[in-house]
Amino acid sequence: MWSGSALLPLFVTKLLRPPHLIRFPRHLVPVSVLVLSLLLTVCAGLLLKANARARDQARFENLVQATSDRIQHRLDTYIALLQGTEGLFATQQEVTPDEFVSFVQILDVQAHYPGIQGIGFTQRLSRAQLPEFERQARTKMGLPGFHVWPAPSTDDEIYSVVLLEPHDERNLAAVGFNMNSEPRRREAMERARDTGLPALSAKVTLKQEIHGEKQAGFLLYLPVYRGGHVPATQEQRRESLVGFVYSPFRTGDLLRSIFGTERQPRVAFQLYDGSAVGPEYLMHSSHDIGALPHAPLFTTTETLTVAGHPWTLTFSSLPAFDETASGRAVLPVLCVGALVSLVFFFLTLAQVRAYGEAERSADGLRMALAERDCVEAQLREADRRKDDFLAMLAHELRNPLAPVLTAVQLMERKEQSGQDTHRERDVVERQVHHMRRLVDDLLDVSRVTRGKIQLQKRPLELVAAVGRALEMTRPFAESRGHSLRLELPDGPLWAEADPVRLEQVLTNLLHNAAKYSEPGGRITLTLAREADEAVVRVADTGMGIPSEALPHLFEPFMQVARTLDRAQGGLGLGLTLVKRLVELHGGCVEVESGGVGQGSVFTVRLPLLTQERVPVVTEDVRPEQEVPSKGRRVLVVDDNVDAAELLGEVLEMDGHHVTVVHDGTTALKCMEALQPEVVFLDIGLPGLDGYEVARRIRQGPGGEGLRLVAITGYGQATDRQRSREAGFDAHLVKPVELDRVRALVADAPSVEVRYRPEWLTGEPPSR
Repeated sequence: MWSGSALLPLFVTKLLRPPHLIRFPRHLVPVSVLVLSLLLTVCAGLLLKANARARDQARFENLVQATSDRIQHRLDTYIALLQGTEGLFATQQEVTPDEFVSFVQILDVQAHYPGIQGIGFTQRLSRAQLPEFERQARTKMGLPGFHVWPAPSTDDEIYSVVLLEPHDERNLAAVGFNMNSEPRRREAMERARDTGLPALSAKVTLKQEIHGEKQAGFLLYLPVYRGGHVPATQEQRRESLVGFVYSPFRTGDLLRSIFGTERQPRVAFQLYDGSAVGPEYLMHSSHDIGALPHAPLFTTTETLTVAGHPWTLTFSSLPAFDETASGRAVLPVLCVGALVSLVFFFLTLAQVRAYGEAERSADGLRMALAERDCVEAQLREADRRKDDFLAMLAHELRNPLAPVLTAVQLMERKEQSGQDTHRERDVVERQVHHMRRLVDDLLDVSRVTRGKIQLQKRPLELVAAVGRALEMTRPFAESRGHSLRLELPDGPLWAEADPVRLEQVLTNLLHNAAKYSEPGGRITLTLAREADEAVVRVADTGMGIPSEALPHLFEPFMQVARTLDRAQGGLGLGLTLVKRLVELHGGCVEVESGGVGQGSVFTVRLPLLTQERVPVVTEDVRPEQEVPSKGRRVLVVDDNVDAAELLGEVLEMDGHHVTVVHDGTTALKCMEALQPEVVFLDIGLPGLDGYEVARRIRQGPGGEGLRLVAITGYGQATDRQRSREAGFDAHLVKPVELDRVRALVADAPSVEVRYRPEWLTGEPPSR
């Protein structure tokens, strides 16, 4: 999709070369690349959206057509039923009530024709025939009390309901009704009479609506003529009309009989009488569109003509359809496209700056052709180093994955046979820590280069800091058979430094010394005072550094010896990070080496504190903290089910009483019953986030006594500050160190807390 964007760097490289520099301003090149790449992304997104919309529209139209067809087919079935009933009257000169009842019972209307209210016959009468007809209906047809209603007020013809089955309470209410007295019924009967075809009435309220919810209704008429056939002319049809066989319908019952079995409908529809759409024309609504969680993605209107009468159907897609819409894939495509565009922008910007620097040097110094070639070679080297870094990054990330995958497969097989999997777990843990260190290096270099790292400086005693760094590196050095030597000054040395970052600098240098020395080497760590500076030297007897590599050693992605086997590994970012961190402390770092095989010496210089700023240190005697002898009550709250359950299982194996929940509201509800001593709380929870849950816990009775630990994927200084403001005691960045978790649980204060349910309202009691 972004093949066009992928060609932009090649285009830019050509554009930046001298023949084009006069024609196109260099500073506009990155912006042009960004604009063109974003345009390509937008075009691709629009094309994808249009295609997805077309596919979804076609699916929606198929559902609409299927819905209309089901209604049409059901009504065609009812028309065929009436045609069969009309045949009964055509073959017999007179149909008695008993014969009609038998006919309807044989049809078993309720079982085979669901949704129909009944089948009836309405007799055509004149005003003069009315008294005799009513008398015969009461005496011969078994209809005591029969009368035609409402009484005709003019000489209009009368169409009285005589027969209507099944003979239930609702249908009895319609017997005797003069259908010609109501305009909408009269219009449908006249249309059926004049055409000889089935005719559907407009929206009416059936006389059967005597109790319960009243539904919109309609009637379906089929004319019955003397002789059993349809006369040829309209005049003959009017003359020979005997009456109508008809069926009344309650619209809601009818449509529920058609669509009521759908478990998860994907289309909602509203049925309107005639060609207009409005509340007064509404006959049935399958769903309350206003109650849907969001507006439908698709709507359409269809006209359905049944027995000569138009219906209007409005259709809307339901969430079951919208959630499967193809258009949802457009946003991820646009996001990926925007990300790729930004990558091209920054790559182009880097190239423009590189070419700009090269050109300014050429213009300022009038460099010779050889010097120009040298600059271009440097640019090519930078590009090569960048490409090598990408390949190296892929290699370094894949290397740990191979033993992890193999170890997981071995664990599965060994667990099936009951064998011990301790070695495989060690492999997984070791490789995961290795990958974490790689990622941390990348993040640290990125933060330093963008000025995002804020040092937490304080007066720091360097003798202790150097000793801690050496002890942190000792296991790795001794595993390679190296001897370690530490040379310290007689008294303390104080500097203003971030202890975490300074130890990171020292452990990085010590780790490199051990890694790039053959087994059995010697590493010397020296701390001394020179004038107003503290000088730390790390000397090794390792592989040494070629003289031509020394000026570039602290550049990103720089590695001295890069071979196919990559025995030492790493990304070439450690020394870059060391240099930037030392400079942030106001110091500098230097390197010396006699060449390949001659070892190397790295020197870090830091400004010392003046005597006035050196803190006064007094002996601090603290009683040894007693480790609780019983398990702690621990609550783990994390919406990542796997992470929460695994952390809970680890703590349970340590003997603690652990409860795991996955949202903030449930956590607050559990507080009174559990009374936890330690709460591990994820920040990014659904509903109430971790900050809000922490505030409510702290503001409740006894909330200040328990230990509250934040668990999150965000580890910036601003994130830690926000955690402190919300009331957290500790801030752990995922993946968490289990030793740190165990320590936080072990030294948590014992508390007895009473929680009240009013916490859950969001308004804690005043304190």
